[in-house]
Amino acid sequence: MPSRPLLAATKVASLLLALAPVAGAQSSGSTQPGPFAGEITVTATGTETGTEEVPAPITVLTRQEMDDALEESVAGLLQRVPGLTVMRSGDQGKVASLFSRGTDSDQTLVLFDGVRLNSPYYGGYDASLLATAGLERIEVARGPYSALWGADAVGGVVNLVPERGRRPLGATFFGEGGQSGWQRFEGTVGTGGEHLDLLLSGLDRSGTGELDNSDFSTRQLLGDVGWTWDRGDRVGVVVQRLRASTGIPYVTPGEPTPNRRQWSDQDLVAVPVHLEPTDGWRLDLAVSQVDAEFRFHDPDDPWGLTEQTTHTTSREARLASRHDLGRHVFTWGGEWVDGSARDATNLGSDLNGRGTTLGGSFVQEEWHGRGGLTVLAGLRFDRTNAWGSQLSPRLHVGWALSETTELRASYGRAFRQPSLSELYGPVFGNPDLTPERSTSSEVGLTHTTASGRARVQVQAFATDLEDLIQFDFVTYRSRNVSSARIRGAELEAEQALTARLRQIAQVTFLDTHDGSGGGPLLRRPRWSGAYTLTGSIGPALRGDLTVLYVGARSDVDPVTFATRRVGGFVTADLAAAIPVAAGLELTVRFANLLNRVYEEVLGYPAPGRRVMAGCRVILAGG
Repeated sequence: MPSRPLLAATKVASLLLALAPVAGAQSSGSTQPGPFAGEITVTATGTETGTEEVPAPITVLTRQEMDDALEESVAGLLQRVPGLTVMRSGDQGKVASLFSRGTDSDQTLVLFDGVRLNSPYYGGYDASLLATAGLERIEVARGPYSALWGADAVGGVVNLVPERGRRPLGATFFGEGGQSGWQRFEGTVGTGGEHLDLLLSGLDRSGTGELDNSDFSTRQLLGDVGWTWDRGDRVGVVVQRLRASTGIPYVTPGEPTPNRRQWSDQDLVAVPVHLEPTDGWRLDLAVSQVDAEFRFHDPDDPWGLTEQTTHTTSREARLASRHDLGRHVFTWGGEWVDGSARDATNLGSDLNGRGTTLGGSFVQEEWHGRGGLTVLAGLRFDRTNAWGSQLSPRLHVGWALSETTELRASYGRAFRQPSLSELYGPVFGNPDLTPERSTSSEVGLTHTTASGRARVQVQAFATDLEDLIQFDFVTYRSRNVSSARIRGAELEAEQALTARLRQIAQVTFLDTHDGSGGGPLLRRPRWSGAYTLTGSIGPALRGDLTVLYVGARSDVDPVTFATRRVGGFVTADLAAAIPVAAGLELTVRFANLLNRVYEEVLGYPAPGRRVMAGCRVILAGG
């Protein structure tokens, strides 16, 4: 008898394949534009490019989708993206790990308007800190991107693009309350004119959680101001201030930790500059600094580690020069990244400002040839003062078999640089570490119906990882001693049911192999998928229904530390908004609508059904 995960995946796949013929029955003479027209990505090429011009899998989550879902957490939206798995350690506000195409959580690069957020000390980024407030869109580029973005872009890149003030003065205010002490307040004020644009956004979300000492809170202030002149040249300033805290109810199930807490602070300042010196020449420059601090406190810690403070600073400068030469688009650029850290505990301090400095330069060629052939090729060289140099190539090829179907293939190499804790941490640090390296290949097919109202995409990919950093019990240090193999496939279908109502379904298959242990990689489900119905139903009601399936996977038992198989789960979220007066709408949201009992991370139960209600006030300028 087929396994339950296989049956579930087969049902999702059947739905996917059924969508395209339905859309294809629409009149091909419809003047209504398809739902995919006008999608923009910066992440795939380094400068603004239409997604239809890039022969690579790109997902763009828009501001409208965020509003329809009433979702304040980026991690919650990323769960519906093919190839991505998000695992949260319990309740809202707890650590959330992002796995892209089966790679590790520190092998996905997270950007905020092109600025690196990955911690130079830990390597990865806690996805629970990412909020949708003030964002225009979320771009997800899957596959190796070190040829463009450098270190850590092994499994993919997630780029959060903030909103800009592009209209007369207007404001939006949103308030929401619900079970387990849930409170959420958001406000956005923006204006845009011929020269000046300004957007200010604020977020305050908190809750008590379902367990003792599982409360959480996040506060964010975001500002984006810019001055535009001449033919579209612009200089801007982006400022973000983020403060988050959460209680930790236990480390080992059954052993409460009533005084254990952690705090995460982040301050980001970036100055992006966009210039168009001549027709066909675009120049993008940016300088930025990110200061982050992690604090931990537990006076009852059984190992005596009662206090810890880790402060990191990342400074970055990036240049990309794009030259449109007709059928050819040539881009060249460079990047300088300096990361440092200070770490202190009640037992002593380490690192004391130790850091790494990386310099990289890259070239990229986009060629749109005759016969429907598109080629995107890139090469980047990185050198550091810590581990030497790395060369990262990539090649994407698209061949239009017809006006509606494109065959795609790609190849790339990527790397993750050793974190500062792995290089210089006390006891286990090893300054002789080298980067983790990957080699990836992919083939895919994209079909858009003649009406432009439906699209089906399928990709099969393979990634081989080598020189993975693990703790070596022989030398008692971190070493490049492991490897991994990943094989997988993604199937996604989207259909516009009306001008403002879409359905999207996706399924992902992963076959992973841990070269050191021989089994599958931890927390990577073999099968996963999602179905989303989002947009407006009729003239008034709008909302979002998402059903998520995560299949069985391996995890570590937090009590015995043995590897165990964890069963899969199905959960659903529902959101709805209805206008009751001009500029006023009432909202309701159900998280875990089916009240399923499940654990994303073994030993940390997910919250049960929660009902949240609120209202949104929209003040439009004249």
